[in-house]
Amino acid sequence: MNDHYEFLRPLARLMRAHQRFERAVWALNGIIISIAIYALMQSLGLTMLMKFYYQDSIILGALPAIISIIFGFTGATLLNRRRKTDIFPLLGPVLSEKAKTAYDNKDLDSLPMQSLAEEIKLSLAGTKPSQILDRRELSGRAVAAILLFAVVILLAQGGVVQTADLQSIIELKERASSIFQEEKPQPSAISNESLSGNLFGNPSLAVLNENKLPLVLSPGTGAGSIPINTRPVQRVFQQSQAGEAAAVPSELYIESLPPENREIIKRYFTILSQGD
Repeated sequence: MNDHYEFLRPLARLMRAHQRFERAVWALNGIIISIAIYALMQSLGLTMLMKFYYQDSIILGALPAIISIIFGFTGATLLNRRRKTDIFPLLGPVLSEKAKTAYDNKDLDSLPMQSLAEEIKLSLAGTKPSQILDRRELSGRAVAAILLFAVVILLAQGGVVQTADLQSIIELKERASSIFQEEKPQPSAISNESLSGNLFGNPSLAVLNENKLPLVLSPGTGAGSIPINTRPVQRVFQQSQAGEAAAVPSELYIESLPPENREIIKRYFTILSQGD
């Protein structure tokens, strides 16, 4: 390097400080945007649901945080492209023009260039990074990140309670479902037979004392009956002598009935006597 161009050393020092400053701004912007997106997911309940349903998977459980970081630093990169990364405007209106001109012509060895380099060398050597970089940008972003992080902590505490409540509700639902499944009555053979049997056939619709009671539905003339064309039949009846009516004890009457019908008829008369 030419001795007359020693201004490049203090200029390079200021450029490195400016690059570190811009990287810090980019990182803080990414953190702020990431935390804001994550807080939004928390308020919508997405983080709670992911952690609850994917408790066995660390990656899926932390998917909202991963997405927030990706979108956060992507947005920070887009914002950083709009910022002025050139250090020369920060040097002031007079020094910035001279420093840029000298930097653009640093490869030339001429008397005007030597005079310009000597002039700006003293100015750049006495310039500190804190004089041209606004540290308030970093402090303001840091405070915003801390406040957002505090909001995330508060939402996380509320999410823990909601997760516990959701776990209790789901466990209660599972217990209730298991109880109802155990107490659910099994369909009986009688109901199956009554549903699958022929209404106009001769199925067994009831069982009493292990005796099947055959019931037959005969067609009638009421609503819903099936009309059957019949012809009048001439019948011949013979007269018989009138007999005297005599009371018959119920025990004898029941004994004369078929065995399969005795019990139901006996119960019928018992109910009638109780009604009186």
